Amino acid sequence: MKKIIICVLLTVLFVSAASSQERLSVLHFNYKWNKDNNYDLRGIKNANIQYVWVEDQPAQIRQTIKSVPVIAILGKDGKVKMQFVADISFKIKATKEEVQNAINRIIIDYEKNR
Repeated sequence: MKKIIICVLLTVLFVSAASSQERLSVLHFNYKWNKDNNYDLRGIKNANIQYVWVEDQPAQIRQTIKSVPVIAILGKDGKVKMQFVADISFKIKATKEEVQNAINRIIIDYEKNR
């Protein structure tokens, strides 16, 4: 019985470690002066969330960001698969549900192409 429990625990640990490496990345870019308009990504699932200050990035990245905040969803290959950009009010109008649905669609597309 003890061996079965250990096998089950090891399997669960292996599966959770493998699945965390397969997560998408969601990068939230914003300037510090616009921090009041940060988008709350708490509760988003199946993705690693990172908040990034644009002014702390290399010039090459700063030049590509035309509007803030920006939520960029990166695929497992590191390429941008979807992004949500602020409007003239410097706020992102998309709902959390829309962001989560985009993540889910990208994951489904990966699963189809596996």
